[in-house]
Amino acid sequence: MSAIPENEEESPQKQGSQDAKSSIKSPHNRFVLGFFSSPREAKGLLEVQLPDALKKVLRLEQLAVENSHFVDERMAEFESDLLFRIPRADRDGEVAYVYVLWEHQRNRDSWMALRLWTYLGMVYRKLASDFPKAKLPFVYPIVLYQGTEGWEKGLKLEDLIDLEGLDPELHHWVPRFSIDLIRLDTDSPRIRPGDPMARLGISLMQAVMFARVPEWLEENIEELNDAFGAHRDQVRLILFYTLNSGAGLTKDEFLSIVNQKGDSDMKYEMIYEPGSVADQLVAEGKAEGKIEGKIEGKVEGKIEVALRLIKKGMSDQDISDITDLPINTVAELRSKHSD
Repeated sequence: MSAIPENEEESPQKQGSQDAKSSIKSPHNRFVLGFFSSPREAKGLLEVQLPDALKKVLRLEQLAVENSHFVDERMAEFESDLLFRIPRADRDGEVAYVYVLWEHQRNRDSWMALRLWTYLGMVYRKLASDFPKAKLPFVYPIVLYQGTEGWEKGLKLEDLIDLEGLDPELHHWVPRFSIDLIRLDTDSPRIRPGDPMARLGISLMQAVMFARVPEWLEENIEELNDAFGAHRDQVRLILFYTLNSGAGLTKDEFLSIVNQKGDSDMKYEMIYEPGSVADQLVAEGKAEGKIEGKIEGKVEGKIEVALRLIKKGMSDQDISDITDLPINTVAELRSKHSD
């Protein structure tokens, strides 16, 4: 069964809209807003998702993330959104926007076009205050669907409006708006970013959909090791999401994979240091006492070995290689226990 939350289709009367920033309730939401708020990962994502006609007039390398969210508070568990501000390459001083809505719910929503239309109205209302003396900038909307059901209905706003019996002349007043829907359960080039970190982020979201997170972590741990030094914050977000996504990875599996195959710095930060994943598991009551004891025992054992090797005159680098403790930790131990 998919780990993506189910959500019954709501009527538009129930969904509403708000200007206030959506609360961050779900692990899917926390991951998206943390990971793809990085300009590098955002650029990697949009490079494969925007149409060529738009990309050629944008300077994607200069994109910025707006600190604005438009998802209805009641939908915050099932949706995440980001608004990107991008300078135009064809007109100096002008900008365009890309609005990306992540749909985390497993079931398709036949009212999606209406909901997105509502969100876009709020986006343009915000821009009207930002550009009071000019035309509104162009906004391109994308929906990324993290579900496994086919989606045919609800993609065009005009299809939701009953026009039966009305003269075609009246159809002129019907809003025409279509969703650019990108399904993560397909093999489309639009979900294969060239940027390695963006690709890891998207492939992890796919693994969450199909509850294949343990296999995903095993398959990608080496790439995460390689990326950890240069992209520490993003790798940490990935690892936290693997554990908290509810997609089949147990705490024991997580600790085992990271402890056995993670590089020394990543292993220390995710398992041993204060505030690590292991600490959070214990604090949240998700870890059993035996895990806490096992972690503490391993740390104490490594420290004892390091102290003995310090007394024998070994270098910090050699001690780090033997114990898997980060070299800065060994240096701190040497400083604290020097005669």
